[in-house]
Amino acid sequence: MTIKKIQRADGVRYQVYGRRDGQKVYVGSYDSQRAAREADEDFASTQRKIERGELPPGTDAKRTFGVAVAAWLKSLEAAGSRSHDEYAARVELHMLPTFRDVPIVSIQRASVIEWREKLHERVSAATVNTITGTLSSAFSYFVDHAWVAANPCARIKSLKHDARVFPWLDSPDAITRLLAEMRPNIRTLCAVLVGTGMRLDEALHLRWDDVDLEHRLIAVHRGSKGTTKSGKARRVPIFDAVLPVLKAMKLARGHNVLLWPGAKRGRPLSQPSVRVPFKDAADRAGLPKELRVHDLRHTFASLFLVDGGDIFKLSRILGHSSVKITADTYAHLKPTAYVEDYGRVRFTMPNEATVLKLSAT
Repeated sequence: MTIKKIQRADGVRYQVYGRRDGQKVYVGSYDSQRAAREADEDFASTQRKIERGELPPGTDAKRTFGVAVAAWLKSLEAAGSRSHDEYAARVELHMLPTFRDVPIVSIQRASVIEWREKLHERVSAATVNTITGTLSSAFSYFVDHAWVAANPCARIKSLKHDARVFPWLDSPDAITRLLAEMRPNIRTLCAVLVGTGMRLDEALHLRWDDVDLEHRLIAVHRGSKGTTKSGKARRVPIFDAVLPVLKAMKLARGHNVLLWPGAKRGRPLSQPSVRVPFKDAADRAGLPKELRVHDLRHTFASLFLVDGGDIFKLSRILGHSSVKITADTYAHLKPTAYVEDYGRVRFTMPNEATVLKLSAT
């Protein structure tokens, strides 16, 4: 090991060099001789563990989470992963503030659990589990590249999901009030969203050759990432409320290929150009401020079930991977949905006299 004292214009620095696989490697530069000696000892300790087989050969005690996760995200981008943008956002928002400068070899199971508990103070259990899954995927990449010996997220149990109630429009009148406050282009889009349960991204990428008015079916198989969120194509029925909307749109389509073309030729409307006027319309209609465009999907699903719709059919319409997801998501149905069932389980509660009589026999 070598520690070099370097005189610079801004002061003295101590550079540390070690050896790995017979080659001289730069360990780091430090403000004090003491810090340099500690870094030298840490590097030597790591190399001894590697030689004894306690750590994989690629282990680098100085490789920070920020550096390592950037390499992982770059590999996803190069591979054309549809999840890259979503993963990058989670990393930036939820992981880097805690782990950016932490060596990945120092991130242990206890570190992850502590981070997860603090995260749960801000977001739901379901979101925590999703973000933790992303962290685990990153560490799987680190393990594959022999940067760490094990994934600290392994065997950490998922948090139990919080009960969550989504905002939704619980009456046809509320839907009509909302649509009445919108300009025509956004009105037709939101009418189709609330009348089919499609996601906004799916609807914006619809083309007229996807719409079969004769057989009343819409082929949903495109999105901004090329495919739908689930990656699977599906057919959505055209309900009575939506049929006249689509017929009128088709008569006025002109040469448009997309149902809702944007300003740029061949491109759909952008999502922000829908969300902003939606919020303004919801405010003018006197609806809850937390209402989002995505809640039109929840509105469709909730009204479908409240009206007696079959949950298995709903699961297929929404494109969920399993009916369990549908059931878990829409367990929030309003109590009045069960009015017709209140008398189904019948028995007579015994009064005091009946209890005494039965006890005596």
